[in-house]
Amino acid sequence: MRRTTTRFVLTVTVAVLAAAKVVAQQASSAESENSQSNAGGEETVVKQVVDGIMQPYLAQATRMGGGHRWSRSPDLGAIVAVSLHGHRYFFPYGKATNSGAAFTRETIVEIGSCTKTFTTTLFALAINRNQIMPDAPAQRYMPNGYTLRAQQLTPRELADFTSGMPDDPTNLPRMLERRSIEYYTVRDFLTWASNYQPRTRLPAPYKYSNAGIGLLSYLVATATGKTWEEQVNSEILQPLGMADTTLRTTPEQQRRLAQGHNRAGQNAPRWPVYAWYAAGGLRSTAHDMISFGEAYLGHQEVNSKPVPDQLTAAMQLAQKPIFTMPNGNKQAMAWVNNMRGGSPVILKNGGTAGFGTGIAICPNKDAAIFIGMNQAGAQPIAKGVEILQHLP
Repeated sequence: MRRTTTRFVLTVTVAVLAAAKVVAQQASSAESENSQSNAGGEETVVKQVVDGIMQPYLAQATRMGGGHRWSRSPDLGAIVAVSLHGHRYFFPYGKATNSGAAFTRETIVEIGSCTKTFTTTLFALAINRNQIMPDAPAQRYMPNGYTLRAQQLTPRELADFTSGMPDDPTNLPRMLERRSIEYYTVRDFLTWASNYQPRTRLPAPYKYSNAGIGLLSYLVATATGKTWEEQVNSEILQPLGMADTTLRTTPEQQRRLAQGHNRAGQNAPRWPVYAWYAAGGLRSTAHDMISFGEAYLGHQEVNSKPVPDQLTAAMQLAQKPIFTMPNGNKQAMAWVNNMRGGSPVILKNGGTAGFGTGIAICPNKDAAIFIGMNQAGAQPIAKGVEILQHLP
């Protein structure tokens, strides 16, 4: 990430030529749109950077990551959305569906754990409104009828992954579809969370936890008197004009869903709505997610709508570093501040059984990026960071 621009361009050029046959359909179908009239020079530069990084990456047939082998689906596709100085650009690659439909900025993907940033935004709103105290006992905000064994647990520890909670509830059914909220209910989840007992003194060392963010959402709901879905819609989606971000898709939206694939490149089932859906249940589009990114950059207006001051303040709080992790990055509320490279990048990745996603912002460059790929284990966030760091 610290290479000179010249060396970067030479390296990418060789890789692109080698992968030309594989990504021909990607290059030929690439569309680029900007939300405002803008000189073509910036668009050309952005396209060169994005293509130079994404095309070789998407051409990889296999790779290893996290101890897992990843094999490229023949129907692999991606959508990259970039906002630079308020101008938006969209770059589609490959296929959104097995029938050959192209990715567009309106294609709906499962954003997985990028959902967590919506939850911590709501948490930050509640903090700023004095509805919830981040360092008070979490028990104060538990839904009626539930008592935490972990009396020392705080909401902030759930938001920054120092609660010690495991990634997911430990009593889940084995089959994915049996984990949906219809089978493993909210009551099942809250009963499990109530019985959670940390193995160490809190705050515990960093440990990523879907369950922790899921529990946090119920605390915020109790503190505010509104459900998570109600708050996401009224506090984030409606003010930012994000009409295609949802927990449950409509019949019309289902026609725009991309087909996901597992690590082996085979069709993946749709991601269930879990009882801890606030950690990973949202579906969205590149258009909506880049809108979210622009709001996190502090833009006063998104989609021709003024961003509420309270929402901007909450987003600033949610992305503020809380502690430094062993790798040198700084953990915020779900967000990670990547301190390596020329400019700090604030990011969150996501993944489901069939998708890999990532959203990141670079305030120093007034730039945001969202990448959605229709294959699990793709981990596009690293490419998103690389793209941001190579933008002018």
